[in-house]
Amino acid sequence: MEILARILYPFTQPFMPTSNIYWLYLFSTFGVATLLYIFKLTNRDNHQNLLEYLFPKEIYLHPSFISQCKNYFVTCWYFILISIPALAPLQKYLMDITYQTLIQTTGINTVFEIKNPQLVHYVSFTIFTILIFDFGHFVIHYMVHKLPFLWEFHKVHHSAEVLTPITAYFLHPLDIFVQEITILTISSSGSGIWVYLFGNQMQELLIYGVNIGMFMFLLVDNLQHSHFWVAYPYWISHILISPSQHQIHHSVDPKHWDKNFGAWLSLWDWMFGTLYVPQSYEKLEFGLPDGESKLFNSLTNVLLQPFRAVWQRSRKTLDSSPSGKL
Repeated sequence: MEILARILYPFTQPFMPTSNIYWLYLFSTFGVATLLYIFKLTNRDNHQNLLEYLFPKEIYLHPSFISQCKNYFVTCWYFILISIPALAPLQKYLMDITYQTLIQTTGINTVFEIKNPQLVHYVSFTIFTILIFDFGHFVIHYMVHKLPFLWEFHKVHHSAEVLTPITAYFLHPLDIFVQEITILTISSSGSGIWVYLFGNQMQELLIYGVNIGMFMFLLVDNLQHSHFWVAYPYWISHILISPSQHQIHHSVDPKHWDKNFGAWLSLWDWMFGTLYVPQSYEKLEFGLPDGESKLFNSLTNVLLQPFRAVWQRSRKTLDSSPSGKL
């Protein structure tokens, strides 16, 4: 039964609250889009009916979407066979080692121990968890764009020429591994610091087993990978990443490159100078520049092209070195 459950894992995602494509998140996404259509709050072709607006053929029949669907299964099986079994015990280990290191360094067990936490403490820990997770996402997202080796693998995600909720799963397994390890290390270390400061009596506030704040973000998260232009007011866009800001992150226009790295919060982009807030609607083209997206036109190429690119890059480095060797 366990083997069958792992095989069927991709088909269970719409029924799991921890999944990006949980049915409630999808319902919320297309519900918001429907309201935008009815009240004419988004850019659209006036001749489109609602169904064409929600599910345009040029997106859902696009070769890039078909490629993303195929890769979806690889990503899900990676999660259930490798990621979840490996990272679950690592999370507690990293938190404990951070906590123990601080104790041994300072000689203090808990600095401001809270023995009888109140609602305000649970809320504070819930918010802290969101902040540390999103900061970890910002750090590694910045790195996979800036470090050539990692960028070759992250290119898979950016090769998507159309954006749909499935695009969130359009990732190379090595890219997923690097991002998960980094986010886990930062968030678990942060939790260890929290326990050292305040004790371990506090828990996150949860809905369906998901951090309540993250749950609220996930209700609109799929709008980020969509064709629906949703922009927040200018000042809110300096705190929260709007769907349009993430779509800009996927744009092939050079002025949009390396902007808006946050998952849900734009605070980090604002602090580190990578924030881009659109002043008005911008018509965007997605994918990689110079037709490079075509290099990822099949499942085989999605998995192998990054390794080919790394090999070619290393050969160029070798050939350009004065002695012909590294």
